[in-house]
Amino acid sequence: MRSDDVKRYIRLFHERDLPEVLKREREVSLNPGKATVIIGPRRSGKTYLLYSLVGEERERYVYLNFENPLLFGITGRDFPGVVDAYFDLYPENVGKEVFFLLDEIQNVPDWEIGVRYLLDEGFMVAVTGSSSKLLSREVATQLRGRGISYTLLPLSFREFLQFKGVELKRHDVYGRKVHRIKELLGEYLRYGAFPEVVLLDDKVRILEEYFSVMITKDVVERHGIRNVALIEALVKLLLSNYAKYTSYSSIHRFLQSEFGTSKTTALEYLRALEDSFFVFFLPKFARSEKESIRAPKKVYLIDTGFALFSRKDPARDMENAVFLELLRRKHYQNPLLNICYYGGSGEKEVDFVVSESGKVVELIQVTLSLSDAEERELSSLTEAGRNLGCKNLTVVTLDEEETIERDNLRINVVPLWKFLLGLTPPALP
Repeated sequence: MRSDDVKRYIRLFHERDLPEVLKREREVSLNPGKATVIIGPRRSGKTYLLYSLVGEERERYVYLNFENPLLFGITGRDFPGVVDAYFDLYPENVGKEVFFLLDEIQNVPDWEIGVRYLLDEGFMVAVTGSSSKLLSREVATQLRGRGISYTLLPLSFREFLQFKGVELKRHDVYGRKVHRIKELLGEYLRYGAFPEVVLLDDKVRILEEYFSVMITKDVVERHGIRNVALIEALVKLLLSNYAKYTSYSSIHRFLQSEFGTSKTTALEYLRALEDSFFVFFLPKFARSEKESIRAPKKVYLIDTGFALFSRKDPARDMENAVFLELLRRKHYQNPLLNICYYGGSGEKEVDFVVSESGKVVELIQVTLSLSDAEERELSSLTEAGRNLGCKNLTVVTLDEEETIERDNLRINVVPLWKFLLGLTPPALP
């Protein structure tokens, strides 16, 4: 570590103006003795969330982005030197509360040693990372109970409207503003919800860059993958199957026939893509854990904009958007929520089963229009509702809205824009 480079970086941060930070729904707080860990896909806004934590006394906030060349080579064991470099610049802050905001921490070898050192020295700490491992494995094991994790996803539709300058009040859902909301919903589904993509014009080129960097840096480089052709083929396969069923066995058979890939390698590559937040694999709702593990999974993308690089499909975009909204509700509002699909093996299919602490609280079907498949969608919902003891049944369509009484159950049919804005009817008792 070069102390002068660290000092230069700290000073540059304090001298420059911070960009305007638009408020996000994901709220985080700093806690004494605990590291605030913000994870999520690259370019989802984690850096700006860190900026939002900076108070008026800027000099007491030490922001370090570990993708900056000035900080290359720093390891977790160098953090005492980083602290010394800071106090060389600001000796008047010795004994005061100082905040360390550490961006893209996964680039720092032995980062957990450095973070624990900062906590032991009494500093307030927040870190970000573009890897889900920071949530599932590294935070739990390496910080040993000293980290609180928060997941940040691309913009919700509510945030999207705010970024577009659309101020939404409850009475607006009955006025002319609805036409503008529906128009923007089309853009939201087509190009997705990465903040920069939303705000700038050259959306496809920006998405293309994000796509390339995510696969190259967060998958290939981070996981030491040598067979780039294989990972590219796997990415194409998953893109073509978003919002569809797949299984690890079928993916392995494809890769084995094309590349002679072993089952172990296929699973490692799939986990690497999950780890980068590129895709999610939704499990089947089952009373038996063994059945859930063995059943096919449904594939969802981190952003519907990535589907532009495959076969874009409006119905699947809708379903993917609903999945991401449910995922936000879990990560932003209620960590006890669990999301699965229902059906298969002789059972009628339901797109989403939302449960809380083992109790099913909502069943959701997604379809472009009820007129296309009304009987199938409704009968699947009511049958699953009876089997799972759930009365909160929802069908999300592109633009239809009504209430249907069927088999002594009420089904709320809601347009997608209302569902994404949280304007659905309350659940039945």
